[in-house]
Amino acid sequence: MRVSETLSPRAAYRLWARTWDQDASAIVALESRCLLPLLPEMRGKCVVDVGCGTGRWLAEFRRRGAVAVGVDLSVEMLGQAARKPGLAGLLAAADAERLPFPDGCADLVLCALTLGHLPDPAGSLGELVRLARPGGAVWITDFHPEAARRGWKRTFRSGERTYEIRNHWYGKAELERAGEAAGLELEEWREPCFGEPEREIFREAGREDLFEAARGTPAVLLARWRRK
Repeated sequence: MRVSETLSPRAAYRLWARTWDQDASAIVALESRCLLPLLPEMRGKCVVDVGCGTGRWLAEFRRRGAVAVGVDLSVEMLGQAARKPGLAGLLAAADAERLPFPDGCADLVLCALTLGHLPDPAGSLGELVRLARPGGAVWITDFHPEAARRGWKRTFRSGERTYEIRNHWYGKAELERAGEAAGLELEEWREPCFGEPEREIFREAGREDLFEAARGTPAVLLARWRRK
């Protein structure tokens, strides 16, 4: 795979927003498969989806009866989210390190596949914690650093070109330290690998050989914290 250029997250999602929902991603499929069964009872709960993108999790929270809002730095991704039923008016454009919400406003704060775009994990995690009420939950999913060690990159196609998205790779030890410093108690940590449900995505991309090589490598990390 030849990468044309490495882009900042803002520039990357400006290009990718229009096709993001249609571009099959094994990483997104794996993350969704692992996170969905863990979602708690959500009816009436207040949820903030940080890095909501085109609203995939925000829509799920709304379907489950949560009072949910989404925030993202990319106005182009938010534009796509606003086209989905029931999401317009629940979206805000803002930096994840300076969120426009009051302290302790949320029962659950989710940051899905976004933390790696931020250069200061401790500061970013502290901002997520600020939004969670005492006893509330902070959940993070992201690309696994082992994937980076194997040479994987965060990439997407736009037209005939493939772009890499600038990313930081944070591991368990670093995130545990950041979480503890922010006043969080780690309740669950998962490091899932690709499985048979993702095989078809690789096959459709003509890369089933890559699936066999990748299936034993942790591809996603998932952390569930509770605010003390």
